[in-house]
Order: sequence, then structure tokens, then C-alpha cells
Amino acid sequence: MPRGLVLLIVVAAAASTQAAYSDCFLTLNYARDAVSATAWSACSPQYTVDLGIFTKMDCNLYAKSYNAPKCDPVIANYMKCAVKAVGLLKADNTFDDAAFKATTLQNKCSADAKFIAAYPKCMNYTMKYMNVGRLIACLVSAVY
Repeated sequence: MPRGLVLLIVVAAAASTQAAYSDCFLTLNYARDAVSATAWSACSPQYTVDLGIFTKMDCNLYAKSYNAPKCDPVIANYMKCAVKAVGLLKADNTFDDAAFKATTLQNKCSADAKFIAAYPKCMNYTMKYMNVGRLIACLVSAVY
């Protein structure tokens, strides 16, 4: 009997840990990984110099103290390439946020109150240079 009780406790603990993250949070993390992988393979060869400068400037997309005015211009061309590579660049060279929500996020954040509240702020903060990496990082922080 004690073994069964221990197993029940372990299963319950695992279930409560798994339920701690929202679908939106998990989807944003998967999107970050997918966008990064696609962007890296499609864009890094032609923007190696920009990425090297970005790294030497101590710019980290996921740092809380990220200096957007200093760092974003350095990788603006890389980010535009990334947005295009993942199919989020409109014909008029603007970010397709409807496609981002529908395809990249599979509409899994459309009902998340934290996402809805943060999205306009994150867009304004990150899209001057189409920094999709910072957009996702901002949204991840907001829904966590």
C-alpha cells in the first residue's frame, strides 16, 4: 500500500508541474526555437559580419538589460532576412503579425489575457528593426 501511495504522489506532482505552463507560454518557446533555427540556417551565411559585431558589442537578445537602440541596428538586415525566411514579411516589407499569431503561434495565444495585454507593447518595443527574437522574448516574459 505505501508503494501505491508514493506512486500516486509522484504522478500528482508530475501532473501539477506539467500544468504550470500555459499553452501560450509553451508555444512561444517552441516558436522561438523554430524561428531561431530557420533564421540561422537561412540568414547567418550572408550576415556573419553583422552577427560578429553584434556579439562583440555584448548584445544578448534575451538579456533583461538588452540595449535596443545600440544593438538592433547592427542586426536589422539579419532580422529582416529572418522574418522573410519564416514567412512573416509582407509584400510591403512590414511584419505580418496576423500570420505570426495564426501560423507561428497556431492561435494558441489568442485567448491568453497576458499575451493580449503585452502584445502591443512588445510590438512597439521590438518592431522598429523587425527584431522577431526580441518580440518573442518580450512575449515569453509577459506570459510566464
